[in-house]
Amino acid sequence: MRHMIRITLCLFIAALSACGFHLRESVSLPASLQVLRIESVDTLSALPQELGRALLRQGVTLVDRDSTRSSVLRILSDSQATLPLSFSGAARVQEYQVIHRVEFEVLDADGKVLAPRSTIERKRDYRFDETQALGAAAEDELARKELRREIVQALMLRLESLAG
Repeated sequence: MRHMIRITLCLFIAALSACGFHLRESVSLPASLQVLRIESVDTLSALPQELGRALLRQGVTLVDRDSTRSSVLRILSDSQATLPLSFSGAARVQEYQVIHRVEFEVLDADGKVLAPRSTIERKRDYRFDETQALGAAAEDELARKELRREIVQALMLRLESLAG
């Protein structure tokens, strides 16, 4: 029985390596982005901070505006909205949709556009239960956090694609 478990485990590991599986946050950024400045129109948004942490984990050096020459990731727009998605027969909201939309561009150290203005949008739906009204705010906040993580991951993948 033990021998069978080992064989199954080895086959599983071989299958994962053969399919191109990589850890979710593992990206290979181009050399031109190893020194980067993040500029955001929304200074109160949590997105630049979360994106900065993801970039630091990849070995990127983040710099300030007054600092050394660097490439620039400009977050031109960062918006979130919660919209009613479906209603009950009594005209009460049953489901909501949270939308997070980000527009950005990437410039190299000389100001040349590496990635023109692009948009990333993610959506998440959740049900609203009238009997659990206090949990609705927590559900909305959780959806927003998950969408922000998805946006950061999508931005990292877009930055990685600039290598080619």
